[in-house]
Amino acid sequence: MKKFMFLALVLLLVSVIPAGQQAVAQDDEINIIMVQHALCAWDSFWCVVEQGIQDAADQLGVNVTVLGPDSFDLDRVAALIEEAVASQPDGLGVTVTDPVLFAEPINRAIDAGIPVVAYNAGNGPDVDGIPYMTYIGQDEYAGGYQGGLRLVAAGATRGVCVNHQVGHAALDRRCQGFTDALAENGLDAEVLGISNDPAESQTIIDDYYASNPDVDAFLTLGPNGANPFYAFLEAAGLGPGDVLHGTFDVSPEIVARIKDGTTLFGIDQQPYLQGYMTVQWLVWNVRFGFTPAGPVTATGPGFVDASNVELVEELAGTYR
Repeated sequence: MKKFMFLALVLLLVSVIPAGQQAVAQDDEINIIMVQHALCAWDSFWCVVEQGIQDAADQLGVNVTVLGPDSFDLDRVAALIEEAVASQPDGLGVTVTDPVLFAEPINRAIDAGIPVVAYNAGNGPDVDGIPYMTYIGQDEYAGGYQGGLRLVAAGATRGVCVNHQVGHAALDRRCQGFTDALAENGLDAEVLGISNDPAESQTIIDDYYASNPDVDAFLTLGPNGANPFYAFLEAAGLGPGDVLHGTFDVSPEIVARIKDGTTLFGIDQQPYLQGYMTVQWLVWNVRFGFTPAGPVTATGPGFVDASNVELVEELAGTYR
């Protein structure tokens, strides 16, 4: 019976090796390239993704190179995908931050027989119109929408989505979900564009609030939005309960603010899994011909709030 259950599970999770593809030996060298729109060096969220990438590389015994721009620059990311494809890796992981801009280089990789997995940013091959294997990440619209509903339930009357990378398709979808949730409840909401520069972003938020003092609900989209928001609160003399705040992602700073009541929740997309599972699936595909069963391999959204923050506090910034 156990043997049959195992076989059924394998059939559920993976497909057979496609015709013409040959599995490699366990000890053959495998080289994987991961191209992403941000790096740990300038966005702390990505430290957790890169921890997952490195752990998977070490545990599976493969070589992984991570490429990314020095600042948010989608044209540079597209060029990095081109460079990655030209080097003919055994597998390619890509954040599909702009499916239109990235379609050509990703399709070139697929046409060359390089397995491709999207991670962190994307909507799945069907929606993105690019036939990569699967998207490993969260449903961005659902995260923004559910976050908006939580802020409405907490008493929001007017909201703003603070977007530190306007034009990033996934972050734009988060804001769309948020504004839709408030609109469905008859409330006004808009998007405020900031940047990845903390001081500049704090100033933008401060100026916005000075012009819109009736805004009482803020949604930030990660540490690069949450941290300058916290600096704004401190400079403005605002404390827990003065405005409502929710954010995406979990970091030591965000965890501390959930605990002191400043932040109602962090929307956890489990970024460690996004990095780890992308390497894992690429290696499984190269070694065994396994492929994910569906177009989206969801890692979120999940919510960290006062009820469960203690469970993730020790792991925040490393695995959560």
